[in-house]
This record gives sequence, structure tokens and C-alpha cells, in this order.
Amino acid sequence: MKKKIEIGTVIFIVIVAVVLACLATYMYLTSMMPSLVTKENFYDRITEVNKTIEQRYVGQADNDAAMDSLLSGYVSAIDKYSTYLNEDEYSSYVSQMSGKYSGVGVTVKYVSATGLLKVINVKSNSPAANADISIGDFIYKIGGNNVDEMSYEEAVNLLKAENGTVIDLVILRDDEEIEKSVTVGEYQTSSIEYELIEDDVGYIAISEFDNTTYDDFKKAVEDLEGQGAAQYIFDVRNNTGGSLSAVVSILDYLLPEGTLVTLKDNAGKETVHTSDANSFSKNYAVLINGSTYSGGELFAAAIRDFQTGTLVGQTTYGKGYAQEIIPLSQGALYLSTKMYYPPNGENYEGIGVSPDIEAKLTAELEDRFYELTYKEDTQILAALTALGKTVES
Repeated sequence: MKKKIEIGTVIFIVIVAVVLACLATYMYLTSMMPSLVTKENFYDRITEVNKTIEQRYVGQADNDAAMDSLLSGYVSAIDKYSTYLNEDEYSSYVSQMSGKYSGVGVTVKYVSATGLLKVINVKSNSPAANADISIGDFIYKIGGNNVDEMSYEEAVNLLKAENGTVIDLVILRDDEEIEKSVTVGEYQTSSIEYELIEDDVGYIAISEFDNTTYDDFKKAVEDLEGQGAAQYIFDVRNNTGGSLSAVVSILDYLLPEGTLVTLKDNAGKETVHTSDANSFSKNYAVLINGSTYSGGELFAAAIRDFQTGTLVGQTTYGKGYAQEIIPLSQGALYLSTKMYYPPNGENYEGIGVSPDIEAKLTAELEDRFYELTYKEDTQILAALTALGKTVES
């Protein structure tokens, strides 16, 4: 026989349920209040600045540029490795990851003693390379304007132009003035450079990891094998990182079976990348320095932990965050979303990866880094010594 519930009991249960629901709602809103207040203050400050500009600014505001700058500054202030990319920057990033670039194809630095721009790197297959501009050249004039009469920013900006633009240059090479015309445009380049040194040592420099790096790396090894390479030097000095998949692919090619890298997101979820049993059988050393960055550090750390190669040079930069591109309705976020953990499980953020053998370049050698022959490069010489080579200068 079913018992009847008295009406008073029902009313009491309903009241208790309502009170509990209200209490839960109150506690939730209370917990959210600091966040809501912070966000409201954030939007109020932006509105106040914008309103003041509209009322008082005497010039013409570029609202699109202002928004790009605002978003970029906001993201960069949260994380020094992250940024906002507008649509043009996003498109350029995607192209670069495929090995495609747009521009002149030179890296320059300002030389205070002369006020000129020194070419310190030239991308292969670039407009600058096709115009026979070389590392060590000094840019004296750009479009008829003397470089030493303008600021560094003004001079560099003159080298940035729309595709198809012809830039007239006067360069100094061995005190001789040479006129050059460079047509800005897209070009496909490789992040791999290689040569055979000391008769049987294959030297492979990896400037960054992009979508073509793995294939280019394998081709370099195969070519050097054909030339008689018995040992190798893999140079990731000044490596800017790049594609994680490229790093993992090359490590899988080099290393035996095991965990290469574990990535953890902000919820603690792990993604693990492993290598198979096949491995590289030749003896090798890896060159690193303070500008070895991100994926370049992961490359060095994995080789260190597997103890298959000798690290030579200086402690790396110390970037242990992994970024990903997150497309937005306009542009994209390049955002740190995971942390790198190499095989030993220790993240190197702010610490870097230390060499097994420390070797430094003098300030003068650093200044001429991309012009050095391997016999002038004390870090390459240290790597050769680690491989058992005695180099005659």
C-alpha cells in the first residue's frame, strides 16, 4: 500500500530545492564577479581611450591598424611567444611554413661605424641571390637615397615593398660601388644547407623547421653519403624553430625506438610523439648556441636524452612552450597552447639545453657568423674535435 505524502512535506521539499538553487546561483555569480568586473573595466578603458581620440585627435585615425595593434599588443603582453596575426600576416605565415617567402630575401644589420646596412644572410633562390648580392656586402644606397643619412628603420622599410617592385641598390664590396636592381617577389627556399668538410664529415645546417625540411634533410644525408661522409655535424645554431612535425620526423629518422616529446596543454592532457626502431647509424655532433630556439632546442634535447650525439656550443635560448595557429573570423592567433617535455621529462622553459662540450665564438667571429669558413668557426672546430678530427688551419 502506497503512503501519501502530506502537502506540507511537499511544500517544504520545494522550498528547500528553491533555496539550494538560489544559493548555488549566488555562489556561482559571486565566484564569477571578479572576472566580470575585470572584463568590464577592460572594455571601459578601451572605450574611454577611443572616445577621447574621437573627440580630441587632430589627425586621421586608421581604425583597422589600431585594432591590429591593440590585439597584437594584448596577446603579446600575456605571452611573449604569442601574437595576433592579421589576415596578411596569417597568409605570409602559412606560406613560410611551406618554404615560400615574399620579399627581397636578405637579412641585414646596422653597422654604427659606417651607418650602412651589412648583408649577413641571403636566402637561396631569393631575388637578392638572383641579383648576385652576397653575404658581407654593404648596402650604400636604396633607390638613390644614402643609407647613412637615414635611420635603420627607414632603410629597412625601403627594402619592403609590394611584389613586382624594382628596388635599385648601390652596394659596397671590397670598397667598390656596384649597382644592383632587385625585383621583390615570391621565392621558394630551403632551410637546409650542407657540404662535405674534412674529407668525410657531412655538415648540415638547419636554419628552421618547415614543411620541406624533413625531405631536404634526407636528401642532404643521401647526397653526402654518396660523397663519402662517415660522420656528421648537424648545426642548429640560430635555428628559429617552426614545425613540430618536421622536428619529430627528423628525430624519428635519427633516433631509435622511444618517446621523442610529450606535449601537455593547460588541462594536463598529453600528446606523445614516438620514434620507431630504425635509427641513424653514423656518429654525429650537434651545434647549438644561445639563439637556438624552440624546435631547435627540442631537437638538441632529444638527442641529448637518447645519448646518440654530442652537443657542442653554448646553452640554448630556453623556449619550452609550443604554439599553434588558431584561425579567427579575421586573422589568427599564434598562441602558446602546450608545453614541451623532451624524453627526460624536464621542460626547458627559461633554462635552455646545455652543451656536452662548451665552445664559444668571439664577438668578432659572431659579427661575421655567416661569412666564416669552417676552419675559422671555433664551434665547428670543437665539433670536429669531438668527432676525433684534428684540423689543420
